[in-house]
Amino acid sequence: MGPYLQLGGQGWLHDPYPVYHRLREEDPVHWSEELGHWLLTRYRDVVFVLRDRRFSAANRPPQRRWGRPTTMVNADPPEHARLRRVAAAPFNHQAVEAMRPAIQEAVDSLLEGLEGQVDLAERLATPLPLLIIGRILGLSERARDVLMRELVAFAPGAGRRRAGMMGDAAPPSPDDSYWRSVVEEHRASPGEDLVCQLIAARQQGLLHDDEELVDTLVLLYVAGMETTIGLIGNGLLALLRHPDQWQRLCRDPRLARQAVEEALRYDPPVHGVSRRALADVEVGGRTIRRGEKVLCLLAAANRDPEVFPDPDRFDIGRAQGDHLAFGTGVHTCLGALLARAEGEVAIATLARRFPDLRLAGEPRIESNLIVRRVTSLPVSL
Repeated sequence: MGPYLQLGGQGWLHDPYPVYHRLREEDPVHWSEELGHWLLTRYRDVVFVLRDRRFSAANRPPQRRWGRPTTMVNADPPEHARLRRVAAAPFNHQAVEAMRPAIQEAVDSLLEGLEGQVDLAERLATPLPLLIIGRILGLSERARDVLMRELVAFAPGAGRRRAGMMGDAAPPSPDDSYWRSVVEEHRASPGEDLVCQLIAARQQGLLHDDEELVDTLVLLYVAGMETTIGLIGNGLLALLRHPDQWQRLCRDPRLARQAVEEALRYDPPVHGVSRRALADVEVGGRTIRRGEKVLCLLAAANRDPEVFPDPDRFDIGRAQGDHLAFGTGVHTCLGALLARAEGEVAIATLARRFPDLRLAGEPRIESNLIVRRVTSLPVSL
């Protein structure tokens, strides 16, 4: 077979789905010398690996990486459960539903006074998650201003774009000294926000040290931003590129929940997650050896025709199949309910207020094999 992926050319990442389809049809468990990973593109194989305890979320044997603690993203049970439990409360169903009025207020505020041509990635998709995760964490207005300046500095064209097929496209975050100052600020003025809950968990021994506390805080900030930025931007782009679906939503904004789920399936913000085999395991007729790495391509699995009929069609009325945009198994995204709620409120509000919304230029997309999101979405209101 010819090489599907070559590090010398990344143009296909702008629209990776034809490559995903080819891999699934011709070599669904594919070894990539370029990436040093097995690539999985079938739904059933991705689900198998993500739910099988013989595959580790840690990309290397357990150790304090660069002297830093493990986070819940790269921890295995039982450590994963410990780390997830200390942060879970604000992201459960009841807490997220209670946040909906605040989400609506934030969306209304961000859309207030907008007219003519605007960039919805800049004016809505990026600031909304910052406002909401900032509220959950209990960040001061000064802290939110610092983080917003970081996001603006990171914007495409500002000289800080990252590249690479397996690159990290996460929103930027100030260094640890900044986050330690946030922790000390909350220690001096205790409250009921998530930062104070993490401080209490540290005092109770549920977090081992302040480094683990800070790592958890940074992870929650980055994860709370990244998934929702991608969901809103990618979802709006899909809707505006399919005007019939946008008009269907405008006629009935109550379809926003279905529109969000189809957007997550059709073009998710997270395209792949990596696992490391702890033993020799057979997957799809191939043997993955102990120590080898596997890239589970969630976005490819979400377009597997065995699960999703006519998978390249964007249809907000789709009823078949459970997408994997937030993963599956113990590592299912902690903030999935919150991201969904923010996406639903944002998209439904736009449909009610701007039914004539349309693209006003070429969108800009940042994409690699891990993360894919719209970074500029020029529209006419």
